[in-house]
Amino acid sequence: MRDKVWLVSDAVQSPVGRSAVEAAGGRADRSEVYRDARAEYARIRALREVSPIAAHLRERRFELGLTQEGVAKAAGTSHSAVSRLEKGTHIPQLPTLQRIAAVLDEELLVCFQRTVDGEVEREFASVA
Repeated sequence: MRDKVWLVSDAVQSPVGRSAVEAAGGRADRSEVYRDARAEYARIRALREVSPIAAHLRERRFELGLTQEGVAKAAGTSHSAVSRLEKGTHIPQLPTLQRIAAVLDEELLVCFQRTVDGEVEREFASVA
């Protein structure tokens, strides 16, 4: 019966004969940093379902290797505000979000959207 059942590990083989899943597991076994990063990205994926803005900010901060405290200080806000924002439990004022975006080397944009004759029109503008 095994020949009719495909397992994920059987489907994607690397040149050395290990599946992608096995290879990732091997990297995780050898590296605490890899395990931590993998766990953080899993949390970010779950957060994206609840709050895409929170997930984006958390992911960008993680990519830059910044702490919540560091972002808060540089943006002129409190650590608790950044923490609540990244949990998806707080929606900041636009000026605060703009300062946080700048710390993360990004520009905050707003989008206006409307439907005209069945076509979606979007206009983006920088928050200045």
